[in-house]
Amino acid sequence: MKQKCVFCDIIQGTQEAIIIFENSSFISIMDKFPINRGHLLVLPKQHYPYIIDMKKDDVSKLFEIVSILTNVVWGIVHADGVNIGQSNGKAASQDIFHVHVHIIPRFNNDTGNNFWPLRKNFTHDELKDISIQIKNQLKKNNIKFI
Repeated sequence: MKQKCVFCDIIQGTQEAIIIFENSSFISIMDKFPINRGHLLVLPKQHYPYIIDMKKDDVSKLFEIVSILTNVVWGIVHADGVNIGQSNGKAASQDIFHVHVHIIPRFNNDTGNNFWPLRKNFTHDELKDISIQIKNQLKKNNIKFI
């Protein structure tokens, strides 16, 4: 029996998400439970449980998109740094078994007493607002994704 995949549901339009961009092969969305303002996900539209299941060319295209979006988000939110994360397998803390890459803006002193910042509660409108800023910057810079 095929297990339900929230990312496949988003791709098929049966689950809501705030989409930053999509083309025939990839989609980028706002993380619904962000660690910091501007936290994005980039994923292939085809369902792959692990990055090792993907073709090398598709992995290259995925990370080209990650690089472009990292540059834009970093500037939009005025981050002090950015974490790029991609986990494979339960032991690596993967909780949704559809390849996805996190782009997480980081700010000086955003961890409090923890190694990793806690997830934040942003409203849908706050997430939508940052998505609009990111999309406007992509349009302004005439950035197209292959």
